Amino acid sequence: MADKPRRQFLKASAGILSGYAIGARAQDVPVTDVDEQKLDRAVLDALGSVVLPVTALGDAGILRVIGEFLAWLDAFEPVTERDHPYYSPDINYGPPHPAPMWSAQLDALNIEAEQRFGTGFPALGEDQKRFVLDRQLPENIPQDLPYAGDAPHVAIGLLAWFYATPEANDLALQAKIGRQSCRGLQSSPDKPAATGT
Repeated sequence: MADKPRRQFLKASAGILSGYAIGARAQDVPVTDVDEQKLDRAVLDALGSVVLPVTALGDAGILRVIGEFLAWLDAFEPVTERDHPYYSPDINYGPPHPAPMWSAQLDALNIEAEQRFGTGFPALGEDQKRFVLDRQLPENIPQDLPYAGDAPHVAIGLLAWFYATPEANDLALQAKIGRQSCRGLQSSPDKPAATGT
């Protein structure tokens, strides 16, 4: 009979100690807010001038595309349920938020530029930027562009995001297709206009 009060005491103590430990852990561990992991815009703009099609977009177009990319990143929801086929019971989830990793990669581009050339990445010439970027890209770059959120490097993420847009599709086909938009049935017999018109 003496064991029963002891067991009750141990159960109660375990609950109290667990609650204390959880409370202490919540206070001691800093919470990382993705909003604090903003990408360095100057370095990202310089990176965009190297990896995006400057001839087609122009300098103003590069800045606009990067602004749209950042808006997409701000709205990014990490580890969301992905589409899956009806015949499969498995549910797949998307990647964690890429901003912390991409922010660190932009910092690394800037640091290496300063150490090698004595100036930040945005101030480098195009060849120097490509040299630094080539050194920092992963060895096993995917053959096809991945979903942007899965990209192992911010340069690949920016490329993957842009080339999935209707604008990139129109540039590639040199026609105003407007993929993922509705042009209406009345225009269906007409050939899409060229992108330059």
